[in-house]
Amino acid sequence: MKQRKLKEGTDFACALPKMLKHFCCRNALRSLSALYRFVLPCFLCCLGLFLAGCSRRGHSQYNGYYIYCLDTNETRVASEEYTPSATETEPLIRELMKRMEQEPKDISLKKAIPDNVILDEYILTAAGDLSLYWTASYGSLSGVSEILRRAAIVKTLCQIPEIKNIQFYVSGQPLTDSNMNAIGFMASDTFIDNTGDDAYMQTATLNMYYSNSQGTGLLAVPVKVTYDATIPLEQLAMEQLIKGPDNIQGTDKDILLKTIPEGTKINKISVKENTCYLDLSAEFLLKRSNISDDVAIYSVVNTLVELPNINKVQFSINGEQVLLFDDTVNFGEPFENNLSLVN
Repeated sequence: MKQRKLKEGTDFACALPKMLKHFCCRNALRSLSALYRFVLPCFLCCLGLFLAGCSRRGHSQYNGYYIYCLDTNETRVASEEYTPSATETEPLIRELMKRMEQEPKDISLKKAIPDNVILDEYILTAAGDLSLYWTASYGSLSGVSEILRRAAIVKTLCQIPEIKNIQFYVSGQPLTDSNMNAIGFMASDTFIDNTGDDAYMQTATLNMYYSNSQGTGLLAVPVKVTYDATIPLEQLAMEQLIKGPDNIQGTDKDILLKTIPEGTKINKISVKENTCYLDLSAEFLLKRSNISDDVAIYSVVNTLVELPNINKVQFSINGEQVLLFDDTVNFGEPFENNLSLVN
């Protein structure tokens, strides 16, 4: 280290203040430099966190279009933001369909419409019902993969304001489920959102109708359930109704009665044109000594009609139409909800 020498003839007492000042300035600069080296990384880190937070908030406030797709393992529906160039309804349909035929920007995602699946044509009515006519190639899809791809297509197209419901046709025939029942019209809320990290396990709140303690009326009970999102909501609601109110937390078991007899099975359940076709086992016809016939029937009807895609319920027993319930109630026609029984 170089030493500074006093000029010859300089008084030490006079030079001392200058030396001290110089020493203090040098140490101050060293301290500031150390402080700068410490503060700058902290500042940049905080700035990064702030900007990341802003980015997340911006995404949550995004109100544009999404293109729905599948994750790599085809276990859930995912989405990407998309800004279409079209503004009119029919060009927008074509643009969104074309985008779903292309690979997502995120390489960890899969497109909803595979290369071998071809849309032949579509028809949109003034009421907002969109029918998609697929070639026989759609039949190559099955199981969970088909359900997720169908959900992605429906959720993407139902973002268009003029589209209310969507129905699929394959080779000119309505798309059917594994029981050969027509699936009918679908909307975004037909499919519970399963874009989260827990794959199919989702949470929903269902309004269940159980009997009051006298068996003369119905009580509406909101029930929160966690379930596999591949199960149709109507099936989930019926399974919960069959279980009865005893397993519902936070309810007074003394004022609620189960309305469906023990042993009742769901043979088939499907929805077509907003009518739920429900086929139950013969146990459902057993007489309930403490519950009126109307309460027993409308416990089911009111519960199912609470779902957004159901307006009526048509019963059958073991695949056969039963004209009378308990020899008194007309059981052969579709039922609509009956709020007069609700307490």
